[in-house]
Amino acid sequence: MSTPSQIMEWDFHGPAGEALLETVNRLTLVAEYRDEGAHSHCRRVRCYTEMIANRLGISGIDAGIMAFSSPMHDIGMVGIPDSILRKPEKLTAEEYELMKTHTTIGARILGNSDNPYLVSARKFAVSHHERWDGSGYPFGLIGEEIPIEGRIMYLVDKYDTLRSRRPYKPPFQHDASVLIITRGNYNTKPEHFDPQILEIFASFDSGFRDIFNSNPTP
Repeated sequence: MSTPSQIMEWDFHGPAGEALLETVNRLTLVAEYRDEGAHSHCRRVRCYTEMIANRLGISGIDAGIMAFSSPMHDIGMVGIPDSILRKPEKLTAEEYELMKTHTTIGARILGNSDNPYLVSARKFAVSHHERWDGSGYPFGLIGEEIPIEGRIMYLVDKYDTLRSRRPYKPPFQHDASVLIITRGNYNTKPEHFDPQILEIFASFDSGFRDIFNSNPTP
């Protein structure tokens, strides 16, 4: 599997391209500093996103843009207090509503740039908790109203979160995570996912397992 940097190597000749890459990398690091495991998570997210985009038939240029910008999906977490991010118990209703604002905070941070990488990153940030059936947030979008970035990231982030240790949960093994996503459990339902993306995941789940195992959290 090619890496996102290999996909886009041709697209960044000269000082302007190098400056853009540096800027996007720095923005990604903002979110990583909040969580010691975030660096590994970001590497995995890039690879998952690339794999799904390719299976969806998205062009190489667009797939590269999406893969490179995908780690910025949680940049809005910089606006959420550590007392909520690291809380080991279930969040209160008020805390959960505050947590949900990381989507719109991320959109504001990334702004209304015309740069294709930041445009894609903004879509990831604001829509990665929208659900296919309309039960997600922040806007309750339904089906193809959700940008493709959000539809991809909702599944990608769900899988990686299930596999990872969090203050409120232990890590799940790969097979258990696949069952939760494809059959439903723990407030996760198959109808939350774009059916085409869910089918790709079910058909190529071993690729997700390999990416996770190749990029372990320290």
